[in-house]
Amino acid sequence: MQNLDVVSSNDFSFLDQPEFVDRYATGPQKNHIQFYVGGIRCGKCVRKLEDLSIANPGIKQFRVDMGKNLADVEVDFSIFKFSTVADLISQMGFHPTPVMTDTSADDILNSEDRSELIRLAVAAVCAGNIMTYSFASYFGVTGDLQSVFVWLSFLLYLPVVSYVAWPFYVGAWNSLRQKQVSIDLPMAVASFAGFVFSTMQLLRGKDDIYFDSLSGFLFLILVSRWAQRRLQRRFLKSDSLGEALQLQRVRKVQNDSWAWTPLDLIKVDDRIIIGDAETLPGDAVLLSDKAYFGMAWLSGEVKAKTFLKGATVPAGARLVSGTAELRVTQLLSQTSFGQILQEVQRFSLTKNRIVSMADRWAQWLLVIVFSIGLIFLAAYWFVSPEEAIRRSLALIILACPCAMAFGTPLALTSALRKAQRKGLVIRSANVFERVQEVKSIFFDKTGTLTETELSLNESPALISAHQQKVILSLENESSHPMAFAFRKSFSASSLYTVQALVEFPGRGVSGLIDGVTYEIRKDDTAHSEMSCALYTDGKLSARFSFSAQLKPDCVETLRILRQKGYKLALLSGDKKEVVSRLATQLGFSDQEVFAEVSPAQKAQLIVDHPGSMMVGDGINDSLALIKSHVSVASSGGVEAAMRSSQVYLTTPSLRGITDLLTISKEAIGLIRQNLTISVIYNIATGTFALMGLVNPFVAAVLMPISSGFILLSTWLRSRK
Repeated sequence: MQNLDVVSSNDFSFLDQPEFVDRYATGPQKNHIQFYVGGIRCGKCVRKLEDLSIANPGIKQFRVDMGKNLADVEVDFSIFKFSTVADLISQMGFHPTPVMTDTSADDILNSEDRSELIRLAVAAVCAGNIMTYSFASYFGVTGDLQSVFVWLSFLLYLPVVSYVAWPFYVGAWNSLRQKQVSIDLPMAVASFAGFVFSTMQLLRGKDDIYFDSLSGFLFLILVSRWAQRRLQRRFLKSDSLGEALQLQRVRKVQNDSWAWTPLDLIKVDDRIIIGDAETLPGDAVLLSDKAYFGMAWLSGEVKAKTFLKGATVPAGARLVSGTAELRVTQLLSQTSFGQILQEVQRFSLTKNRIVSMADRWAQWLLVIVFSIGLIFLAAYWFVSPEEAIRRSLALIILACPCAMAFGTPLALTSALRKAQRKGLVIRSANVFERVQEVKSIFFDKTGTLTETELSLNESPALISAHQQKVILSLENESSHPMAFAFRKSFSASSLYTVQALVEFPGRGVSGLIDGVTYEIRKDDTAHSEMSCALYTDGKLSARFSFSAQLKPDCVETLRILRQKGYKLALLSGDKKEVVSRLATQLGFSDQEVFAEVSPAQKAQLIVDHPGSMMVGDGINDSLALIKSHVSVASSGGVEAAMRSSQVYLTTPSLRGITDLLTISKEAIGLIRQNLTISVIYNIATGTFALMGLVNPFVAAVLMPISSGFILLSTWLRSRK
């Protein structure tokens, strides 16, 4: 492992030595540093760490990449030092290690994964053998042979109570230091107290010994945590960004042919081919002579941009038509566009009200259970000390808020990943809860219900071949939407040579062909703004009109939403006549149509209808999106759109709206189901434990089974 200094003590003074700062720190002022932070297990850990920048003015920035356990820290040297930051991280129970590259962080993460798998293997071997020895007693083995099996179980439980359970002790101690109660506490108490009690019973020659159930209990809890962390890490991996772009594979050029290749296998300097309407999965240099790329995801600009051979095309650009060959210069995760998507992913898991609420409920549950256990222990001690210990221990073992601590994050992470595969970029998992409160859905017209690209209304068969060739020759270099419509509809084997070609932005184009002046500009006699005409030496030759086509699945999506009982409305700043024609086509009544409304009026309509979802342009409709209960951007640049909206649709289809509603309903329903099961389980089993109907052995069996059932049902339902 290179470029890596593992911090093994709490003396972080070496972080401030000039040699270290020169090697590890970055930025013009050498005040940036990256730490691998060991011990991060969930979004709550990330929130606690990032809150350091709020509580300490000496920390200008503290951002955590949960997928890699990597913290990017910017320090104000006039107040803080690097060692001060490391001390604060360490005091919170985490383990900071300075790193120079992402590769170093990956090395540590892989090392921790190996250690975790070794711990799981030890737990599995010990628990399996202890269970085997226990079967002998269950099947009637007695005498000295039984005693040998019990002592072997004792010896095998020693690595369980020390090595396997160590993360629970550390987690419980760190939470108590911060005056909090974590789910590690009942695990730690049950493991150690169960060991002490069982050892006392063993020495006294008693039969109620619980090494088998406790070892199995700890093994299953470790498996549950490992599965949850793996799922969260998989969601945050950079190669999952392709799912958000609906892009899992690309055409990789090898020799004189190409082959479909998974996105995560694409490397820098690979040659790739992008097809019509496909998105570029990284920054790349154009190898083709010329190509037109839409920049809507990057800048929100509707007009396509022309790129010539040798130009660098940014990640997120979408090819308008044809095919283009490019050479990758930067992978998606390293580009500015990819970093925007990664930031949204990170925020979606860490800034989460539902998980925070579940954490608080879990803490209160543990506090209540431990209080009841201590009170019962003190009260029943005078009746029977042994029975008081047995019943209190059973209560503590059974006290598992796993549905809250594990089930809730697992359900939300699965929902976020499912949404990502459907082409939904979600800023925060809180949106799943808010969607359940939506009663009305408002749609903007342009770019939301209709395509941003125009289509020619006239049939090419009615236009002469000469006129088609003239138009294509004039519009060959233009990036205007009407020019793209002409190029999409017309065809010509070759183009005329155009002299004195001039394009007037917003007005048209003119040029000289064989001594004749041709112009394509607005039709002076037409009333529609979506029209133009061809003039030959100033005389009208042909008229053309254009229209914006409805988006794919638009009609079907609106039908489904009406069936589900949502009130729908159409908003537009266009003329009433234009909006009415579209409204009739889509089944909107006069009361559901609001034409010629300004952005401020759109926002007021949203305010007047509480519990509304707004679906619109992430830039032009930003005010209405901000005011809505749930905001969905169907177009506009991702970065700008995510400032005003909670959800961004990466596909032109409106099916994402129904997908969002379905995924939200499933996720919240699953969380409610798990919480209900958890509350009923804890009340019932806690009562049985205090009544003496459940001993520690049964409790240690029930607890992982119930937790495993919740996690398994969550996982299975999330895969549907």
